[in-house]
Formats: sequence, C-alpha cells, structure tokens
Amino acid sequence: MRKIYLYAFFSFLIVVLAIGYFLVDSSQQAPAENDQSGKNIVYRSYDGGVGKAQWLKVISSYEACGRGELQSPINIEVKETIDQAEAAKLADQISLNYDQAIFAVENDGHTIEANATTAHNSIVIDNKEYKFTGMHFYSPSEHQLNGQYFDMEAHLYHESEEGDLVTIGLFIERGEENEVLAELWDEMPSSGSEAVRLLKNPINLQFLLPEQKSVYQYMGSLTAPPCTEGVNWFIMEHPIEMSDEQIKRFNSIFVQNNRSIQQLNGRDVYKFELN
Repeated sequence: MRKIYLYAFFSFLIVVLAIGYFLVDSSQQAPAENDQSGKNIVYRSYDGGVGKAQWLKVISSYEACGRGELQSPINIEVKETIDQAEAAKLADQISLNYDQAIFAVENDGHTIEANATTAHNSIVIDNKEYKFTGMHFYSPSEHQLNGQYFDMEAHLYHESEEGDLVTIGLFIERGEENEVLAELWDEMPSSGSEAVRLLKNPINLQFLLPEQKSVYQYMGSLTAPPCTEGVNWFIMEHPIEMSDEQIKRFNSIFVQNNRSIQQLNGRDVYKFELN
C-alpha cells in the first residue's frame, strides 16, 4: 500500500513540474495579437513589458520606433514656427476635399479605428492626391502645443497611390457634445473581440474640422509601430470639442493610449491657413 501512495505522489509531482515548466516557457514569448483580417500582428502596448520604450525590441521592422530621427508626436512651440511669408507658399499648394463618408468602426486593442468605406475624400498637395482612409483616436493627445496636452486627439489618415502618407491631427477638448461623432461614439466596441460595426449614417468630414483651419505642418512618422517616417503632418491649431461624457466613454475603454513626445531634432514646423 505504501508503494502505491509513493508512486501516486511522484506521478503527481512530475505533472506539477511539467505544468510549471510550460507556464514559464510560455511567459517568455511575446503574445501575438489576433487581427480580424486574419493576419498575425506582433503584440505592442503602451505600458508594461512591451510598452512604448520596448517597441524597437519586439521585431526588427519596429527599429525606427527607437532609432528614428523624424519621429512623432512632437511638442509644437508656437514661437519657434517658420514665419508666415514662407509658410504661405505651402498653403497655396494644398487643397482639402472633404464631404460625407461611411465608416466601419472597430477596436484593434490599441485604439478605436473608423475606416472609410468610400474613397472620394482627399487632400491634394502640389497636384498629388492623398485619399482619406480613416481615423484613429488617442487619449490624452499625442502632440503638445506649447508643452500642454489636450484631452484627446484624432488622426485623419490619407495615402497616395505610391503609398506616401499625410495625417491631419485634431486636438479635442472638453466642451459641448460632438454631434458629428455621436453615432460613432455610440457604436464604439468596448473590446477588440467585438465585431466591426458599420455606421448607418455618413459623417461629413468638413463638419468635423474646426471653423478656423490654421495648421502646424512638419515631417514626422506614424505614432505606433512600425513608426514609419516620411509622414506629412498637419496639426490643427484650434481644438474641436467633445462632451465630458463622450471623453469618459473613450477613457472607459482606453485610459491612456498616446505615445510620448519625441525629439524635434532640428525639424522645421510651419504655420499657415488651410483652404
């Protein structure tokens, strides 16, 4: 009888040790994120062991996140922007063509994505067209203005046929309810496991922008891996508003999903009015 008990004890001990080894081995692997398109995306986060400071170590294609010289976001110091006369030359080359768009909304685990299902909205720069593809949201803002963060920031993404990128950044501050984004906010998935939601009503992008369209322009990067450089940024000076309830709704899903401020490294920042 004693031999049976000893045999059972050692069998149990072997099973426990095997499970422990499996758990330790698994914890050392960077988990893969499940993308709804069926592709595996290497995990990234905004804190913890694979946080912003560790992005370049996750995969070789993320190297620009840690070693790039033209990274975003930046702090915009108004007094250091290029004079109006030179900036006006840039403004004459830009045309913003915004109208209504239908959006598919999803939570990718890092932000809320609103992807355009139509491709007729665009920005034209020096006779080159960049099609509007969608928008993401961040809290607090990613860019700073004179060292100050805003409550949130929206990024409106555009891409040319050659793959060149233009992004318009909108600061968001507490105020009146944003009726333009009301349905999108109501349909925001609270987790990445929820299905993509198609909005019933179009959003008029022209109504999303502030009335005064003075912008700060500079060359930067994507603010998330792979942190690709060569992105042409236009940051609207005047913020749009969202109600306290709308901002709290976003913060109930993402408490903080912004990237830290990056070094300017001698880049020029221009200020001018968009047409």
